[in-house]
Amino acid sequence: MHATRSTSEEAPTHGPALYPRQVLLVVTGLSPQVVTETIYALWKQDPRLVPTEIHLITTVQGAEHARLNLLSPAIGWVERLRREYALPAIAFSPEHIHVIAGRDGRALEDIRSPDDNVCAADFITDLVRGFTDDARCALHVSIAGGRKSMGYFVGYALSLFGRAQDRLSHVLVSAPFESHREFYYPSLGGCRQK
Repeated sequence: MHATRSTSEEAPTHGPALYPRQVLLVVTGLSPQVVTETIYALWKQDPRLVPTEIHLITTVQGAEHARLNLLSPAIGWVERLRREYALPAIAFSPEHIHVIAGRDGRALEDIRSPDDNVCAADFITDLVRGFTDDARCALHVSIAGGRKSMGYFVGYALSLFGRAQDRLSHVLVSAPFESHREFYYPSLGGCRQK
């Protein structure tokens, strides 16, 4: 598994590891594994790139999958990864799961119509703009999950508001793990089940 970056190497004065707030922003759908896969890829690249906080952009169903698989005490894949690899604390709670709202203010179950896509684009752009307004923050955006339009919107928003310290990535998981619903990261003890 590896992460690819669309940005060029910057001078060390702009490196994301130099910032006290390192935010991982991930678009997700029904496969929350992209979160742990991205954290693992960042750690593998450079342990200083492990995020200090995680934020997800998703829909109602995606939020439920994330809460159950990534945050719940019974399963909690983010905490499992953190403990297994002795990663530093990562701020991640239900408040870090941002559910896209429609024009009526209700959370979207899914993104299916042109209007849903407009709402998703506006929502994602506002969130990216907010993170890039913080001078103490380095933003790492993952386009690996969610609807393709979500990945496009978050990548495009980063192209508008991104700074030298911000990054964009997509994780690729090799077969047979890419279709394995229980694979969240390479465990030190081999592929583990829940």
